[in-house]
Amino acid sequence: MEITIRETQLSEAEKLIEIQKSAFLPLYEKYHDPGNPCLRGVEDILIRLNENYRHFTILANGKIVGAIFYRVHGKWFPDTFLEDGEYYLGRLYIHPDHQGKGIAPKAIELAEKEFPDAKRFYVDFPIDMEKNRRCYEKAGYRDMNLFLQVEENLTLTFYKKEIE
Repeated sequence: MEITIRETQLSEAEKLIEIQKSAFLPLYEKYHDPGNPCLRGVEDILIRLNENYRHFTILANGKIVGAIFYRVHGKWFPDTFLEDGEYYLGRLYIHPDHQGKGIAPKAIELAEKEFPDAKRFYVDFPIDMEKNRRCYEKAGYRDMNLFLQVEENLTLTFYKKEIE
Protein backbone atom coordinates (compact mmCIF):
# COMPACT_ATOMS: atom_id res chain seq x y z
CA MET A 1 0.00 0.00 0.00
CA GLU A 2 1.39 3.39 -0.98
CA ILE A 3 0.98 6.02 1.76
CA THR A 4 1.41 9.68 0.84
CA ILE A 5 0.54 13.03 2.36
CA ARG A 6 -0.14 16.44 0.89
CA GLU A 7 -1.02 19.86 2.22
CA THR A 8 -4.75 19.83 2.91
CA GLN A 9 -6.83 21.69 0.35
CA LEU A 10 -10.01 23.62 1.20
CA SER A 11 -11.97 21.29 -1.06
CA GLU A 12 -11.02 18.31 1.16
CA ALA A 13 -12.47 19.71 4.39
CA GLU A 14 -15.92 18.08 4.04
CA LYS A 15 -14.43 14.64 3.35
CA LEU A 16 -11.93 15.00 6.22
CA ILE A 17 -14.58 16.04 8.73
CA GLU A 18 -16.57 12.89 7.86
CA ILE A 19 -13.48 10.78 8.50
CA GLN A 20 -12.69 12.71 11.70
CA LYS A 21 -16.19 12.08 13.03
CA SER A 22 -15.93 8.35 12.27
CA ALA A 23 -12.46 8.04 13.76
CA PHE A 24 -13.24 9.87 17.01
CA LEU A 25 -16.75 8.54 17.68
CA PRO A 26 -15.48 5.52 19.69
CA LEU A 27 -13.47 7.87 21.94
CA TYR A 28 -16.51 10.07 22.48
CA GLU A 29 -18.60 7.04 23.39
CA LYS A 30 -15.92 6.00 25.88
CA TYR A 31 -15.11 9.36 27.52
CA HIS A 32 -18.10 11.62 26.70
CA ASP A 33 -15.61 14.48 26.36
CA PRO A 34 -17.40 17.63 25.13
CA GLY A 35 -14.23 18.67 23.28
CA ASN A 36 -14.07 15.49 21.22
CA PRO A 37 -13.38 16.12 17.50
CA CYS A 38 -16.34 13.94 16.46
CA LEU A 39 -18.61 16.74 17.68
CA ARG A 40 -17.06 19.36 15.41
CA GLY A 41 -18.00 20.58 11.97
CA VAL A 42 -16.03 21.51 8.89
CA GLU A 43 -14.89 24.78 10.48
CA ASP A 44 -12.68 22.65 12.76
CA ILE A 45 -10.50 21.92 9.75
CA LEU A 46 -10.86 25.28 8.05
CA ILE A 47 -9.59 27.20 11.10
CA ARG A 48 -6.38 25.15 10.98
CA LEU A 49 -5.49 26.01 7.41
CA ASN A 50 -3.37 28.99 8.45
CA GLU A 51 0.15 29.99 9.51
CA ASN A 52 -0.22 28.53 13.03
CA TYR A 53 -0.67 24.98 11.72
CA ARG A 54 0.53 22.58 9.04
CA HIS A 55 -2.38 20.39 7.98
CA PHE A 56 -1.82 17.33 5.81
CA THR A 57 -4.24 14.97 4.10
CA ILE A 58 -3.25 11.29 4.28
CA LEU A 59 -3.80 9.11 1.22
CA ALA A 60 -3.56 5.33 0.83
CA ASN A 61 -3.17 4.29 -2.79
CA GLY A 62 -4.41 7.75 -3.80
CA LYS A 63 -7.58 7.61 -1.66
CA ILE A 64 -8.11 10.05 1.23
CA VAL A 65 -8.08 8.03 4.46
CA GLY A 66 -7.28 10.63 7.14
CA ALA A 67 -5.32 13.67 8.19
CA ILE A 68 -2.56 14.86 10.46
CA PHE A 69 -1.86 18.38 11.64
CA TYR A 70 0.81 20.09 13.67
CA ARG A 71 0.72 23.29 15.65
CA VAL A 72 3.75 25.35 14.66
CA HIS A 73 3.17 28.34 16.98
CA GLY A 74 1.48 28.69 20.35
CA LYS A 75 0.97 26.41 23.32
CA TRP A 76 1.56 22.67 23.41
CA PHE A 77 0.79 22.36 27.13
CA PRO A 78 -0.99 24.82 29.43
CA ASP A 79 1.36 27.78 29.89
CA THR A 80 4.10 26.18 27.78
CA PHE A 81 4.79 27.62 24.33
CA LEU A 82 6.49 26.02 21.38
CA GLU A 83 10.01 27.28 20.75
CA ASP A 84 11.84 27.44 17.42
CA GLY A 85 12.16 23.93 16.00
CA GLU A 86 9.39 22.50 18.20
CA TYR A 87 6.12 21.18 16.81
CA TYR A 88 3.01 19.77 18.42
CA LEU A 89 1.21 16.92 16.67
CA GLY A 90 -2.30 18.19 17.35
CA ARG A 91 -4.31 15.45 15.74
CA LEU A 92 -3.90 12.32 13.68
CA TYR A 93 -6.85 10.32 12.49
CA ILE A 94 -7.44 7.49 10.06
CA HIS A 95 -10.81 6.23 8.85
CA PRO A 96 -11.81 3.17 10.93
CA ASP A 97 -11.78 0.96 7.81
CA HIS A 98 -8.08 1.71 7.37
CA GLN A 99 -6.85 1.62 10.97
CA GLY A 100 -4.34 -0.98 12.08
CA LYS A 101 -2.61 -1.13 8.68
CA GLY A 102 0.50 0.89 9.52
CA ILE A 103 -0.80 4.08 7.92
CA ALA A 104 -0.49 6.32 10.99
CA PRO A 105 3.24 5.69 11.72
CA LYS A 106 4.04 6.17 8.03
CA ALA A 107 2.02 9.41 7.93
CA ILE A 108 3.94 10.66 10.98
CA GLU A 109 7.23 9.82 9.30
CA LEU A 110 6.23 11.63 6.10
CA ALA A 111 4.86 14.67 7.93
CA GLU A 112 7.95 15.04 10.10
CA LYS A 113 10.07 15.31 6.95
CA GLU A 114 8.13 18.51 6.21
CA PHE A 115 9.86 20.14 9.21
CA PRO A 116 13.57 20.16 8.32
CA ASP A 117 14.40 22.48 11.24
CA ALA A 118 12.72 20.22 13.81
CA LYS A 119 14.45 19.65 17.12
CA ARG A 120 11.47 18.22 18.98
CA PHE A 121 7.93 16.99 18.42
CA TYR A 122 5.22 16.67 21.09
CA VAL A 123 1.97 14.70 21.14
CA ASP A 124 -0.69 13.80 23.69
CA PHE A 125 -3.32 11.09 23.83
CA PRO A 126 -5.64 9.46 26.38
CA ILE A 127 -3.45 7.61 28.87
CA ASP A 128 -5.40 4.37 28.55
CA MET A 129 -5.23 4.17 24.73
CA GLU A 130 -2.69 1.42 24.22
CA LYS A 131 -2.92 1.46 20.41
CA ASN A 132 -2.03 5.17 20.41
CA ARG A 133 0.90 4.50 22.71
CA ARG A 134 2.22 1.75 20.43
CA CYS A 135 1.79 3.95 17.35
CA TYR A 136 3.69 6.91 18.79
CA GLU A 137 6.40 4.76 20.35
CA LYS A 138 6.88 3.04 16.98
CA ALA A 139 7.33 6.53 15.48
CA GLY A 140 10.06 7.34 18.02
CA TYR A 141 8.10 9.25 20.67
CA ARG A 142 8.94 8.71 24.35
CA ASP A 143 6.92 9.17 27.53
CA MET A 144 7.49 12.51 29.27
CA ASN A 145 5.78 11.40 32.48
CA LEU A 146 3.56 14.47 32.08
CA PHE A 147 -0.22 14.26 32.47
CA LEU A 148 -3.26 16.50 32.17
CA GLN A 149 -6.69 15.57 33.49
CA VAL A 150 -9.22 16.94 31.01
CA GLU A 151 -12.38 15.38 32.39
CA GLU A 152 -13.10 13.17 35.38
CA ASN A 153 -12.53 10.03 33.31
CA LEU A 154 -10.08 11.43 30.72
CA THR A 155 -6.39 11.99 31.42
CA LEU A 156 -3.93 12.82 28.67
CA THR A 157 -0.33 11.64 28.66
CA PHE A 158 2.36 13.58 26.81
CA TYR A 159 5.14 12.15 24.68
CA LYS A 160 8.00 13.81 22.82
CA LYS A 161 10.42 12.93 20.10
CA GLU A 162 13.91 14.42 20.09
CA ILE A 163 15.58 14.93 16.74
CA GLU A 164 19.32 14.47 16.73
